[in-house]
Amino acid sequence: MKTERISVRVSEDEKKEISINAEKSNMNTSEYIYNAVMDKLQLDKLCDSQGQFLNLFDTSFKRSYDPYQKHLLVILNRIEFNTRWIIKQQDIFMQHIKVPQTKDDLNVSFLNHPITDIAQELVLKDIRTMSSKKKELENE
Repeated sequence: MKTERISVRVSEDEKKEISINAEKSNMNTSEYIYNAVMDKLQLDKLCDSQGQFLNLFDTSFKRSYDPYQKHLLVILNRIEFNTRWIIKQQDIFMQHIKVPQTKDDLNVSFLNHPITDIAQELVLKDIRTMSSKKKELENE
């Protein structure tokens, strides 16, 4: 049984608008205002629960993704190390054989070698293929 009372002050225009909307809903003004307030309370509770869900989801995502991210960083560090190692080996090798050591000593044409162009085209094709496969997976 409802025994408590709440008073609200509104302007004349607001009161008319509330009364018109209450009549459209086949309610008296008190019922209309009560239902509006209860709807607002339920919406606030829903927003709070959604916020809690998002926090829970964010926490669980971070916990599940963290090891994966660390694994990726380890792989990237290995790739960088191996790349630097290969470049250093190539540099040492080139210094010990009769290969030109300065730009002035090199006889280089202005055109790329055909193998270089073909390799570049193949790499770009592979990248585009992987990119299209990734987009297809994202769209599914």
